[in-house]
Amino acid sequence: MIPNVDAPGRARRVYYGVVYAIVAVSIVGLLAGMGTGRELVGTIVYAVGVWIGGGIAFLAPKLTEMPLQDERDSDLYNRASGLTLGVLFVVGLSVIPAIYVLEAAERVETPPEVNGAVLLASGLFLLWGVAYGIVKRR
Repeated sequence: MIPNVDAPGRARRVYYGVVYAIVAVSIVGLLAGMGTGRELVGTIVYAVGVWIGGGIAFLAPKLTEMPLQDERDSDLYNRASGLTLGVLFVVGLSVIPAIYVLEAAERVETPPEVNGAVLLASGLFLLWGVAYGIVKRR
């Protein structure tokens, strides 16, 4: 019998497909709950799905002998992370100062969501910097 040389590749595709499908269903459940006025049900669906998807993503590579992640995945994660942070950085440097200048000139009144988004983006950059420092020292 010829061994199935594509088994690791198929296992990786199934692994990622299952995790992303569970998370996608969770997000759709949350949005559906918000759209139908059943925020609690949507939030429960989201929380359960994300915990299950996250649990599978964390445990599956540790519980199987089949390689589910390799250097290609790490390279893709690094590139996606860099692109995401780069876009946030450019947009943030372009928009945030203008918002505060216009607010100081009393031309616009920023809603609390904008201030929350600024704090979230700032926190993300600080967290990334701390994580980078930790990884660099290891």
